Amino acid sequence: MRKYVLPALILCLFVLESMTVDILFLGNIKEDWVIVPRYVLITLILCTIYTGSYIGIIFGMVFGLLYDIVYTEVLGVYLFAYPVASYFVSKLMKALQANIFIAFFMIVLAVAGVEYLVYSIHTLIGTTNILHQDYLTGRLVPTLIFNAIFTLIFIFPLKLFMEKLAYEQKDEL
Repeated sequence: MRKYVLPALILCLFVLESMTVDILFLGNIKEDWVIVPRYVLITLILCTIYTGSYIGIIFGMVFGLLYDIVYTEVLGVYLFAYPVASYFVSKLMKALQANIFIAFFMIVLAVAGVEYLVYSIHTLIGTTNILHQDYLTGRLVPTLIFNAIFTLIFIFPLKLFMEKLAYEQKDEL
C-alpha cells in the first residue's frame, strides 16, 4: 500500500497545477504575465534528491507523458524535459550535500531549465512566436518567483515525506 502513496501524491499535485491558476487568480496579477505552477516537477526533484535518481526519472517520464497528453499539442516535450531535469539534478547531487538550501536551489534551477528547454523546443519546431525578451519577462521570471514561493512553503514537509519514503524503501530491500 505504501508504494502507491508517492504516485497518488504526484497525481494530486498534477491536478492541483491546473486548478491553481483559477483558484489563485494567477492570470489577473499582471496582464502580460503567464505563471505556470510546476508542483509535479518540484516533487520530482525532491524525489530525485532524497529517494534516488531512478524513481525521479521514471516518474518524470510517466508524468511528463501525462502532462503532454493533457496540456500540450506536441507530444514528447515534457516526456523529455522532466526526466532530463531529474537526471541532471541527480548528477549535480553527487557533488553536493543534500540539505534543504541545496534542494531549494536545485528546484529553482530545474524549473528554470525545464521552462527554458520547453520554450527552446517550441521555438525550434515553430509552435511559438513569443520573442525571447518577452518570454523572459512575461513567463520565465513570474513562473520562477511563483514556484520559488511554493517551494519555500512546502519544501520541508515534502522533504520529510521523501526521506521517510527512502527509509521505508531501504527497509523493504
